[in-house]
Amino acid sequence: MDGAPLTSVALCGSGLALWMSAAAFSKSLPNSVQMTVVDTDPNPASDMFYGHVLPPQFYDFHLSIDLSEPELLLNTGSTFVFGTQMQNWAQPGRSWVQAFHQPLPVWEGVPLMKLIQQHPHATLQSTLISAQAAKTGVFAHPSEDPEHPLSRAEYGYAINPAELSRLYKAVAMRRNLQLISAQIETVTRKDDTVTSLTLTDGQRVEADLFIDCTGPSAVLRAKGLAPANKSRSVTAKLSRNADTPLGAPVQRVSGSDAGWRSDVVLRSGALRLTVADTSSELDGNAASFQIGRAEKAWHGNTIAIGHAASILEPFTVAPMKLLLRDIERVQSLLPVSSDMRIEAQEYNRAARNDYDHASLFNQAHFAVPDLPDTPYWQTAAVKNDAPKLVRKLTQYNGRGYLVEYDNEPFDAVDWAVLHDGMGRTPHRADPLAAAIDPETVQSCLDTLRKNIKAVVERMPPHPIYMSKFIAYLHRKYSRNG
Repeated sequence: MDGAPLTSVALCGSGLALWMSAAAFSKSLPNSVQMTVVDTDPNPASDMFYGHVLPPQFYDFHLSIDLSEPELLLNTGSTFVFGTQMQNWAQPGRSWVQAFHQPLPVWEGVPLMKLIQQHPHATLQSTLISAQAAKTGVFAHPSEDPEHPLSRAEYGYAINPAELSRLYKAVAMRRNLQLISAQIETVTRKDDTVTSLTLTDGQRVEADLFIDCTGPSAVLRAKGLAPANKSRSVTAKLSRNADTPLGAPVQRVSGSDAGWRSDVVLRSGALRLTVADTSSELDGNAASFQIGRAEKAWHGNTIAIGHAASILEPFTVAPMKLLLRDIERVQSLLPVSSDMRIEAQEYNRAARNDYDHASLFNQAHFAVPDLPDTPYWQTAAVKNDAPKLVRKLTQYNGRGYLVEYDNEPFDAVDWAVLHDGMGRTPHRADPLAAAIDPETVQSCLDTLRKNIKAVVERMPPHPIYMSKFIAYLHRKYSRNG
């Protein structure tokens, strides 16, 4: 083994990235590695740009850090979501639910999406139970019976990043770690290696490995490592309303000429994130964000996590998917010695791919010819220098084929729902789908829609389900002490 053994890790920064990382590493780091957390800001403004929805993958992540769903719900105002309701996106009337959903069924060797494509006026939305439940405003946990229509639904959580950060902090502090609350005054380096941090309270922090969770400022980033992929700048503002009643299990994203806004309603109140091209479109306090990524998230003995490494707009769950992947990647590539060159190479390769592929999904929301002729939308318009996206769109528009790259953050179902919602229709019929008797296809689709409709009609409204579920959890855990 080359280099000295890894004995210490310092996590530096604030908010969601810091405490989510701390909760994960406090569980996975060996006891021989000392972990120090330097909390520089209890409530960073940039956390708004992670968005307010956790995708379904967070259920397993929470289990991995010993955080149960009941604990999440009892300690935050989080609620359930079946996806995101996109409303008037880029043009009036372009609306759909970007639903969380299990892989689509296959009939006679043909995916459901290709069968629907044979019918000019059919849409995928009516065959997705999570989309129909979201639009109707009802919720129930998915059935464990694989034959039940609700078993194909997936769900995530609407969250307040500040509340979730506090909960992750409580989880992390179950381990004996050193916590320091102070800002970073100076960063001392020797070549590519950070040797120490001097804090505003006079303390000095040394570690073998530094995790940079300092957000867009990326305080630990060496000079010359500024984000390499700066596409454009946007401005955002977060507002709250504690009196908004709970509604449908969905985030709503609404387009406007100036940009877009997202709305979620938690049990602790409503959160609205408004994004535009300039601050002149927003009243009050607003913050600007540069969309892009660092060329090297891991440089020397420093790894940038979350917004210190990359920023994407949170009208999708892309930012939360990338943050989760950053953390899981650190866990899988945690160096065993001070020689970190091999781990850094693989980390940076995978990080670039993850960002580029997540960015493709976001960019596909702007790949239409009828974008509004306003600065926000025209700046976001897809350029001709995005070959991977062009390949995806060309293959889908040509014959309904879903091009997939290795280990993409968004899977084939995500892309199928997006294409359908954006109104993309293949020019050519799939030969296998065309060979199936149209009346048989129509009968199968009618039966599927009928079964979904019957289940949705029996599901309780989301506020009622949420209220009764929370009451049940209070009774259960109060009895158990």
